Amino acid sequence: MKRGKNIFWGILFVLAAAALLVGQLGYLENFGFWTILFTIGLIGFLVDGIFHRSFGMILFSLAFLAILHDKLLGIEALTPWPVLGAAFLGTIGLNIIFPKAQKWKKYVQKNFGESSKDAVEYADGEQVHFECTFGEAVKYVTGRELSFVRLENAFGNLSVYFDNAGLKNGMAAVDVDCSFGCIVLYVPSDWRVNLSVTGTFGGVNEKGKCNPNGENCLQVGGEVAFGAVEVRYI
Repeated sequence: MKRGKNIFWGILFVLAAAALLVGQLGYLENFGFWTILFTIGLIGFLVDGIFHRSFGMILFSLAFLAILHDKLLGIEALTPWPVLGAAFLGTIGLNIIFPKAQKWKKYVQKNFGESSKDAVEYADGEQVHFECTFGEAVKYVTGRELSFVRLENAFGNLSVYFDNAGLKNGMAAVDVDCSFGCIVLYVPSDWRVNLSVTGTFGGVNEKGKCNPNGENCLQVGGEVAFGAVEVRYI
């Protein structure tokens, strides 16, 4: 899948290069280089959002395309804030109407608009799932045979502590899905952490240092859009 994604983005950049040359020949008089480049990039994000069924990525890609070409489309009265507001509200609505299917064995209580005090929770087991929406939540993973953790956060702040957890065969995977919010992972500093999170208008950061030769390894992957994922070593 990663190979296919690289090919897709490579094709888009080749098209951008071709558009630049065609534009210099005068065939694209109404489109500047940056307009062409941003258009191709936004189309790439749109296709990626459709592939991953990310409503936020889809709607905001369309919104920015509309802003970029508002004169051509004759919708200047709708840009920029009305279309951005519509994308924001549409993302919320679609995520409520069409929640992602749950494929994990253990489902832990969903927090919707709760305070951080009420959202403190402990969970054990081999597979764990945490959600946080429109609020703050603090989660403690305490299982001694942990193998998989699914974290979903939308418009909230989710903190997850792994310092009292044990990993099955010394390894566990963490899959994050963060939109318009922040997920912070508190990981023992003697663990190894491999990060492979994909960011769309979002960031992935580490604070502190992990042990590159640690016996326990945490594989952290997934997606972040218009938000942040942070790993803090404790």
